[in-house]
Parts: sequence; C-alpha cells; structure tokens
Amino acid sequence: MKESLHILFSGGGTLGPVTPLLAVAEVWREMLGKEDLSSKVEDVEFSWVGTKRGPERALIEAARIPFYTLHAPKLDRHRWWRWPAIPFLLLWSMWRSWRILRALEPDVVMSAGGYVSVPLVIVARVMGMKVWIHQLDRVPGIANRVMAPFANRISVTLDESLESFSEKKRLDVGGVVRPQIWQGDIAKARERFNLPKKDDRLTVLLFGGGTGADSLNKMISVVGSDLSRKVDIIHLTGKGKMREEYEKISDRYVALEFLGAGMADAFALADIVIGRAGMGTIMELAALKKPSIIIPLHNTDQLGNAQLLAERDAAKVLQQINPQIFKQEVESFVADDEMRRAYSRRMGMLFSPRGAEKIVVELMRLLS
Repeated sequence: MKESLHILFSGGGTLGPVTPLLAVAEVWREMLGKEDLSSKVEDVEFSWVGTKRGPERALIEAARIPFYTLHAPKLDRHRWWRWPAIPFLLLWSMWRSWRILRALEPDVVMSAGGYVSVPLVIVARVMGMKVWIHQLDRVPGIANRVMAPFANRISVTLDESLESFSEKKRLDVGGVVRPQIWQGDIAKARERFNLPKKDDRLTVLLFGGGTGADSLNKMISVVGSDLSRKVDIIHLTGKGKMREEYEKISDRYVALEFLGAGMADAFALADIVIGRAGMGTIMELAALKKPSIIIPLHNTDQLGNAQLLAERDAAKVLQQINPQIFKQEVESFVADDEMRRAYSRRMGMLFSPRGAEKIVVELMRLLS
C-alpha cells in the first residue's frame, strides 16, 4: 500500500449525502497511525466534488478539504420538459469528471448518493479506479441504483437495504456519524444563542436540513410566538430563507440560516428536535438519543425512513399537518416527560453509531 492515499468524496445539493462522508474523513484522520487500521498508512488526502449552489461547500471547506464543483443532470419529476437534454448534459459532465479525475488521480471515489456523483462514479470506474457507495436511506434512490453496478463495495445503514444490492458487494455498517456531534457544549450553546437558563424551560431545535424546509418555516412563523411562551426555540431556516418576521417572534426564539461547527452545541442544548426524515439527520439523532418529532418530505426517500421510525416507535412521526396541529403536537410532546424518555431510549436503539470506523477499516482492506 502507498504511504499516502487520496480519497475523493462526492455528494451535495443537500446535506444528506454529505455528513456521512465527512464522518468517514474525521474518523480516518483520528485513526491514522493507530493499530485499529488493518494496514499502516502514513497519510491520507481528501478532496470533494459537489454542487455549485448547494449548502455543502461551507462544511467541507471548514473540514479543510479542497472542494471542486460539477454540474450534473438531475432527473426532476416536476420538470419533465428538461428530460430530453439529460443525455447531452450527462456527456458534458462525464467529460468534466474525466478532467477532475485525471488531475487528482484518487485511489478511491466514495459517494453516499446525490445526482452530482453519478457521472463521476461512472467515469472513475471506466478509468479503473476503486468506487465505494454508501446507501443511507432505507430505500435506494435513483442515483445509488444507477451507481451500484459501478461500485466495488456498497455499505448500508440499515440491514433492510441489503437485499437491494449484490451479495458480493454489500456491507452492513450501521450509523455513520461525525465524532464532533458528541462534543457539543451546553454552556457555549446558551452563550452562542443568547438563551440563558430560565426555570425548567425546554429547548426545541427546529430545522429542515441544509436547504431548510419552507413548510416548517411557514408554520413556525404562525405559531412560534405562542410556542416560545413555553419553550426556547432555535430555528435553522436554511440558506436564503430568513424572514424579517422571525425577528419579532420572541426573545426566547432564535432564527439562523445555517450552522456549521455550531450544530454540535445546538444538539447538546436541545431537549427536543423537530426535523425532516433524512437518514443523515436520523443517524445523528439516534447517536445522541434525542427525542424527536419527524415530519418527512413527501414523494421522497424520506417516507421509507419515516416509516422505519414509526414501526419502531422511535420518534413521533407527523405526516399531514397544519400550524395548529403542529402547535398541539409540540405542546403535548413538551408536557409528557415519560413519552420523551421512551422515544429517546428507542431512538438510541436504532443502530450502532460506529459505522464510519467500519468503513475506514474495510476501505483500507479494499485498497490494499
């Protein structure tokens, strides 16, 4: 094996396919030189290919990983009139992928999904490079189904996903979680968000993923003032989705567009988390055993994840809601300590949060 390895990650558009790969990078750096690795390696270099306008760039550059952009076609169900252009855009993005791969010469290309990864993975395999795919969600999305035949190994979060892939390639690893999420500090969080301790008030963290969620934002603008009389609220709106009306809700309510490294502190302070059903979010909630209200995005892979949570009674799953129903559900969740403890316990039992370590060890074996 070479003394130094180059790993090229790919994913973006949303943070779903991003945070698990960042977890692998963090864990790999921590494990360098330790006996945990099956083969010794002196150094590892990371690069990233993502989208031009997605929310991932800030996180990736904060992790000291060089970032390259790639425009790739997306099969958008709602914009079917763009489909005839997809073959031409795919050819262009494959040519751009070839240029990136030729310049970087990575030892392995790793993706956890996302349309930006598809041309890169196809070209990498044609060029003879190793490819690793991670399946986050319960049900594989279009991108991973397309990339699976080109992969050398395919790791999965949930054992229910194994049957979707070749027995020779698949590997069940569990949750892939960034080590930094366990490093949150409640005192720092109160100072950061200007929320001093007040009586026995709980803190609610509300977010819709890296790109935000318009429906959640609209609901909190309607009922946020009422809810903030009972709880402190940290609301992550998503980039470009801040509204002036949020500033008038309450002094016990904080609205921010996005949090990078500060997310660990927000998680540490939060007694209740309200969010979407992306598996990246669910893995971190499970690792932290956070009692959660999950509102899946319809007509997406999130529905399968939400169904899993409902089947295992690991979170309160809400489907069709309006602001008043949302307010009632949050208030009942706040009022019932035993319910929150039960959800916390079952959320923590979903899967092991040490999947990143398993991936690093198996990647080393693959590359050796």
